[in-house]
Amino acid sequence: MDILDTRENLNAMVLNHEQQIKDIAKHLLELQQYMEFKRREWVGLTDDEATVIWERVDERDSWELIMQVQQALKEKNT
Repeated sequence: MDILDTRENLNAMVLNHEQQIKDIAKHLLELQQYMEFKRREWVGLTDDEATVIWERVDERDSWELIMQVQQALKEKNT
């Protein structure tokens, strides 16, 4: 193996490692963004929001009430 082959092999190794470092950095950034998302504080309904939902639903239809509360919470937390 001559010096030219060695230099080409080293360059190829450097390029490979550079790509691996970029991939790891990208993964770490995605992980950081995910962790920041997971740390967000849960936002519940205010008393007024809960009252509005409660007043829209027939008191005998608890399933509809549950679904409306679930939808309202999903909208506030996404």
